[in-house]
Formats: sequence, C-alpha cells, structure tokens
Amino acid sequence: MLPKEIKKKAKAKKKAKAKKKLSPLDKIKKELDKLEKLHEKENDVVERINDIIDEDEDNGSGWDDLSRN
Repeated sequence: MLPKEIKKKAKAKKKAKAKKKLSPLDKIKKELDKLEKLHEKENDVVERINDIIDEDEDNGSGWDDLSRN
C-alpha cells in the first residue's frame, strides 16, 4: 500500500469513530437541524406558490375561468 492510501484509510477510520461517538442528544440535535432546514424549504415553496397565485389574481386570468368550463 502506498503511504497516501494508508493515510486515507486512517482518516476514514477516525471519521467513522467520530460518528460513533455522537451522544444521543447530539444525534437528536443533528436530526432537528435537518428538520428545521426542510421546514424552511417548505415555507419557501409555499411562499412561491402564493406569489404565483397572487400574481395570477392580479392579472385577472384566474383559475376561476378554467373551472367554469
């Protein structure tokens, strides 16, 4: 094995150990952070959808025209 490969494997092992050493509280915090980021993305999508609806209503060509046919 080349010295670079040995270093990479050692680094990977350290990373794996670091992941294993997370306490349950740290794991929960990590998952909550992920959930919070997802919630922010959801809010952004809802806001963009509402903007599209508002823009459509302002232009007068609403969904109501389509549903009457």
